[in-house]
Amino acid sequence: MILSEFEINFVPQKKAIKGQALVDFLAAHPILDNMEMYEDLPDEEVSTIETSSWQLYFDGAAKKCAAGSGIVFVTPSRGLIPYFFHILAICTNNVAEYEALIIGLEIALVMQMQSLEVYGDSLLITKQINGEFVVKHEAFIPYREKAKHLIAQFQIITLNHVPRSKMAKLML
Repeated sequence: MILSEFEINFVPQKKAIKGQALVDFLAAHPILDNMEMYEDLPDEEVSTIETSSWQLYFDGAAKKCAAGSGIVFVTPSRGLIPYFFHILAICTNNVAEYEALIIGLEIALVMQMQSLEVYGDSLLITKQINGEFVVKHEAFIPYREKAKHLIAQFQIITLNHVPRSKMAKLML
């Protein structure tokens, strides 16, 4: 009541902890009777460590007259960073997919990401880079080599195929 003149509004947090999750955590981490309980952190610096890696989703598309590629980064805190590019040269869908992957990897390196999970809907591209498919068309060899060169610069990286129908669900 005292603060009502200042028009202070209560805004609930967006994320709520479900009661069962809290119960499960407490059941898994019981407090022993002889454990010392601390109520505050006495003049100690608190630091956090991010354990999750970044995610990169890539896709490319081509028509007779135009081509483009898109990438979306998902941050460890689940934020989205999208990029979209027009490809000026006339190319195939597979080239557009390779272009999207290469652009995404280059941006990730510029952003100094060390750990990256990469997802694409092109089975051909993911299998060629992982060495499961042979590159039959010579035009794809420079793209694969460029992608493999970029991939080698990460400390931890995975390249995964995700069907197009599941791509949007995976990002959420």
